[in-house]
Amino acid sequence: MMKKWRFLRALVIEERLISDDDYNAFISELSKSTIEAKYAILKGKGAGKLGRRNAKCTGIIQAVIDGQQSRDYTDSNGNTITIKKPYTDDWSADGYLRWAISCGLLTYNNKTDSCKISELGKELASAQNDTPEEKECLSKALLSYPPVIRILSLLNEKDKQTKFDLGAKLGFKGELGFTSIPQAIYLCDYCEADPVQQKEVKSNDEGDSDKYARGIASWLNQMGWVESSNIRVTDSYRGKTYSAIIQAFSITRAGEKALIKANGNSSNPRIPRIVMYEMLASNKAAGSDCLRYERACIIDTLSKGNKTLDQIQKSLKGYDIKIDVDTIKDHIIGLTTIGLDIEYKSDKYKLLDKINGLIIPNSDIIIKDDVNEIKNKVRAKLSALNHKYLILIDLAYSNASTVAKKNADAREFEIQTADMFTKELDCKGSRLGDSRKPDVCIYYDKNGLIIDNKSYKDGYEIPMGHADEIIRYIDENKQRKTSLNPNEWWKVFNDNVDKFNFAFISSRFKGTFKDRLDYISKRSGVNGAAISSVNLLLLAEEIKAGRMSYEEAFAKFECNDEIIL
Repeated sequence: MMKKWRFLRALVIEERLISDDDYNAFISELSKSTIEAKYAILKGKGAGKLGRRNAKCTGIIQAVIDGQQSRDYTDSNGNTITIKKPYTDDWSADGYLRWAISCGLLTYNNKTDSCKISELGKELASAQNDTPEEKECLSKALLSYPPVIRILSLLNEKDKQTKFDLGAKLGFKGELGFTSIPQAIYLCDYCEADPVQQKEVKSNDEGDSDKYARGIASWLNQMGWVESSNIRVTDSYRGKTYSAIIQAFSITRAGEKALIKANGNSSNPRIPRIVMYEMLASNKAAGSDCLRYERACIIDTLSKGNKTLDQIQKSLKGYDIKIDVDTIKDHIIGLTTIGLDIEYKSDKYKLLDKINGLIIPNSDIIIKDDVNEIKNKVRAKLSALNHKYLILIDLAYSNASTVAKKNADAREFEIQTADMFTKELDCKGSRLGDSRKPDVCIYYDKNGLIIDNKSYKDGYEIPMGHADEIIRYIDENKQRKTSLNPNEWWKVFNDNVDKFNFAFISSRFKGTFKDRLDYISKRSGVNGAAISSVNLLLLAEEIKAGRMSYEEAFAKFECNDEIIL
């Protein structure tokens, strides 16, 4: 251990792992009698041009936690040692920091953007490792975090649930930042991959909520509240059946006792829940700040007494919030699926939890977002269709900052489109979305639709290259020859399907899109249409509510123009 410490100190001095300025800043901060450190110096500055793998340590929390992978390090004297990377990246450090704040081990001052240790944090720091005192501190911390209660509650209802089962029921559905991959898609991707690719699918095929569920279940496993096992899961996708071994989670008796303790009984009061403002929406969601504000004010309103939807709506006007009751209802559903206990009885909502840590900003600093306004207007018109598909509006307007994030949103756009058609509207088909395949193909009876999903925040005009791509797919579907395309994607359609159309789905359409639709129709002999995500949802609502037949719906894609409802 001494050899390792001297070696690491040498690397620090040589500025190989940390810069001299950051090292001195850490020492200065940690030498204070009362530590209240800025969030930035705890988290770190980010990888920059070096990338996450090669970035230096720039945050105190980064320095506390070892990385997961071992590496060879060599000092100036040629001495080499193989150790785990002696610090983590800023993204992981941020996760640990947010967890400590959310569980009440640290207190966060939003005015100074700084953190200091809480009384519970001091208790944990002074407790000996692997003692009842340490476990009691960790229990108090974890049981004050609503998503922990949500996962325990879900497992209390049913054992042996996978991360996909749990992720589908965790968080604000219909929003970016809380996505869940359908388990059938994971099984398809995994079973059709070669052994090398299977490892990548296992690591990367998960939505944000799936990832959160897996992480929380891992914490609870370490507490002895949850146990994991490997189970065989079988599901169907694209007309094929797939089966694989997946990790599943079950609650233990200790977990049941922890949940009872959290919710209170005759012997113990209910443990207050810590709700940080930032956890009320993901930064990925359109109008995230506005969503947080609305949800925080709903919590504040319900904290003052039981209310009907109309009473909540009236109370929110005092916070300068004007939203319809459907939006309020969706917000409340989302608050329950992040772990708050809100009871609905005799037309009134009752918040059973005492809330700590929620600081609501002034309404004049809240920035409204057009996409959020669009979603609220559409939400009010959806009575039959599941509101989780409002995420299609977010995805169509996606303005992802990196290629990787844009590709992830595009994939999610395809998945959710296929999911809506097949799960909500009883169509057949699936997302294809790989190289040399259409994004989505669906059919009902004899009508088939070849779909191209396009995420464009500022509108989409159908470039010539995209038009030619659809023409190629139409031609491949007509001829169905492996010489044209060996992957035979057209097999997604039933043999009875003999009437085909094409569709572009995006945020909105502009420019020459009408000319491109005419061009595709004349070249291919097949008619199609452009449809915004908003109008797609309205069309789906008409079908789901039984006001429009499937034949009428598919006939709309004959117009070679934009479909507007």
